[in-house]
This record gives sequence, C-alpha cells and structure tokens, in this order.
Amino acid sequence: MNENKTKTYRLRMIIALAILAVVAVGYFAAGGIGNICGIGFESLTLLCPLGALMALLAEKTAIPVAVISVVAVLAICIVLGKVFCSWVCPVHFLAGPTRRKELAACEGSGCSSCASPCGKSRGVKIDSRHGILAAALGSTLVFGFPVFCLVCPVGLTFATVLLVMRLFAFGETTWTIIAFIALIAAEVILLPRWCAKFCPLGALLSLMSGLNRTFRPHLNAEKCLAESRGASCDLCVRACPEGINLHDIAAGETTLADCSKCRACADVCPEHAITFPLLAPKPARNRAGASVPDAVGDLDENLAFAGALEEKE
Repeated sequence: MNENKTKTYRLRMIIALAILAVVAVGYFAAGGIGNICGIGFESLTLLCPLGALMALLAEKTAIPVAVISVVAVLAICIVLGKVFCSWVCPVHFLAGPTRRKELAACEGSGCSSCASPCGKSRGVKIDSRHGILAAALGSTLVFGFPVFCLVCPVGLTFATVLLVMRLFAFGETTWTIIAFIALIAAEVILLPRWCAKFCPLGALLSLMSGLNRTFRPHLNAEKCLAESRGASCDLCVRACPEGINLHDIAAGETTLADCSKCRACADVCPEHAITFPLLAPKPARNRAGASVPDAVGDLDENLAFAGALEEKE
C-alpha cells in the first residue's frame, strides 16, 4: 500500500471514527445529534433515505421529515454521488479486510466474475442489491413496519456502540450486545461482499447517484500506462471497491453511478492518471470536428470511432 493510498484511507477512517465518536458522546449528552439512521439537532432532522422511504410506506402517508430527508439525500447524491458509502458508513471499513482477501485470492485466477464483462457503459446497473431493496420496501408495505431496519448493519453498529457504552457506564448487561455483534459479523464476514451484492441502502444511493455528473473519476489516456503504452496495468480496477473498470466501463461490475469517491483508484495509479474534477473534461475533437471518445468510455464506441476514421482515409 503506497503512501498516497494510506493517506486517503486514513483520512476516510478518521472521518468515520470522528462521526462515530460524536454520535457516541451525544448518546449521553443533552445536545446529542442522534446517529446516521436519524441525525440532526432539535427540530432539524435528516433520516436515512431508506428508512425514510420505509416509514412512508409503513404509514401510507406523506411524513414531512421523511419526504424532506429523501429530497435532501437526493440533492447530495446529485452533487457528490455515493460519498456516504466510503466516507461515512462504518460497514465499509468493517468489510474492508474481507474484501481485500477476496481480491488477493482472485488475482490472476481469471475467475468468471472478473473476466466476463457484466456491466454497462452508462446509467445504473441493476443487480442483486436492487432486488433486496425491492424486498425491503415490499416487506415494509406488507407488514406495516421497516423490517430491514432490524438487521441493518449500519443501525446495528451504532446500537452496539450505545449498548457497550451503557455496559461500562451503568453496568447494564444484556444478551442483545452479543446478538447484535453476531448479526454484524454474519453480514460482514460470512457475506464479505455485503456492500457490493447485498446492501439495499447502497442500491438506493446508486439509483439517486445516476444523476451525478460532478467529481467523477476521469482517466487521462495520455498518462495511463495501459491506454498510452499498452502496458498490462489494471491497478485501478483491482483497487476499486465498487468494481468499476475505468478502462472500459461496460467490462466492470458496476457503472460510474456506483462511484463512492473513495479515491482508491487515483491513489494506486503510479502515473497519477486519474483525477476527480468538478466536471469531467469534454472529449477532444479532431480536425474534422468529430468528437474523440474519452478513455473512460464504452469499448464499442471507441471501435466505431476508429472504423469511421479508416473510412474517411
């Protein structure tokens, strides 16, 4: 792990721990801010978007705070994408070690999940997470309460922190602590790809982030070893926790709608060819005025462009 990668990862870890610490202190302070499931101060409250949607379905009526929360999170996703997943969510860091072990075991094996293109070049890729999202919303509608909240690892993490603090502060012993820890371990360890394959919150954020066009990773083809020199380099692909392939989006597990702005791809690139500009540069244009496809594009579009140039010649 190079120095830049360590620096960014540590920064993200510090931010996540700081949020966890502020929430933990707030549990015992009069001016607490709640937690990620419902954060705010006094009358200003922002709910988890998934929890807000489930509350609307459970009550079968428009709850102002829930509607406002969904709209607010949508606005954040339009500007920053799925930034919550890599900079705030504690599960992302809990699942990190198992994800790295999986990548190490997969490296060089040519397994089907890595070798076969399974994404698309634009929009949001619908996968198993979205099926679980539909099931979570559907079960809420059927049973009249947010069923998924009972097993949500994000909520369980903050609930466990509260119970552990009360254990040491007041000597309150309960088997619930063990049950919560066991559930979190099962979801993170036994399902090592929770974030990529099972998380309904991540699925919802990816749908909202389909409108995101800012701070998206941009690959400079002139600097990239693979694009400019034909080198066999896929460090950025293997570093991405979301499975995005910047060389050919359609060949990745997901599209740029799932980018969480973790900067893992940029930090691992030896040529610093990946940046996160406010707006991605427009594709260069040739002398005939035709738009040159960006390196971060669809392979078919690049091949079609090359064919068009040959016909003109």
